[in-house]
Amino acid sequence: MKRNIHCGVDVSKKNLDAFIDGNTVRFDNTISGVSKLMNCAGDVHYVFESTGGYERLAAWQLLSKKYTVSIVNPGRVREYAKSVGQLAKTDKIDARMITQFAGISELKEASLPSAEQRELSALVDRLQNLSVMLNAETNRLETASETSSRKSIQKHIRWLKNEKDRINEMIEDLLENCVDLKNKSQRIQSIKGLGRGCAITLLAYMPELGKLSRRKVAALAGLAPFNRDSGGFNGRRHIWGGRKRLRSCLYMAAMSAVRYNPKLKEFYQRLVEENHRPKKVALVAVMRKLIIIANSVLKNTDSLVEI
Repeated sequence: MKRNIHCGVDVSKKNLDAFIDGNTVRFDNTISGVSKLMNCAGDVHYVFESTGGYERLAAWQLLSKKYTVSIVNPGRVREYAKSVGQLAKTDKIDARMITQFAGISELKEASLPSAEQRELSALVDRLQNLSVMLNAETNRLETASETSSRKSIQKHIRWLKNEKDRINEMIEDLLENCVDLKNKSQRIQSIKGLGRGCAITLLAYMPELGKLSRRKVAALAGLAPFNRDSGGFNGRRHIWGGRKRLRSCLYMAAMSAVRYNPKLKEFYQRLVEENHRPKKVALVAVMRKLIIIANSVLKNTDSLVEI
């Protein structure tokens, strides 16, 4: 019986810590670093934690070379570590824990996204980075008193705005040249509350959209309420985990939807006024509705959903 051999890889912005033959070996989180990892670990099942996109370079490089790769929830790995008495947390320990966790779990193998999907993810990432820098520079401008500093900041702000426009044009060109992504974007935008920005964010950070059940898509976005019951105690349901950037996007979309989408506005008001739910809880429920509707729109391609 063939035994799967796993290589757990703890990922950070700069490093890849891989558990290979009982030892943790560190590689740079670069293309050359991934090549060295492949040469050192060989043909094994590589297992990464999902770390906000830092794992993409290594995972996509390995998948392009036909290696087996899985990406797991870091929360589950951490809970496993606690269950075996491993309370300390370092990069070396994490790589070993990922490997041990992989050995007892049913892993879903990742697949290499299309070239268009990878490019869209990279462009949306870059757009997000530029937005963060633009906000930071705008805040600095408010407190800059010296003329030389203000001119430098204003110059950088103009460049950032121009670069954002350029990236947005590249995204539009990509959508125009990729029929599949263009159709998906249009279908998502047919939902009142989900605009162009939210559509490209969903397509970039949730390529599984349209292929999952409503429960799975809500859980993947971190919008599924989990029970906290024990004996006679019935605790509050809480959302947990999921993809942070999706939730940030859906929060703004929900704020718009409860004002301009009649059905979701009615749903929100019913939760607040009749069911006496806190406004924040009701808003999360609207976010969950939006991601479920978007999933349904892409799954049922016969007609556009009007909601």
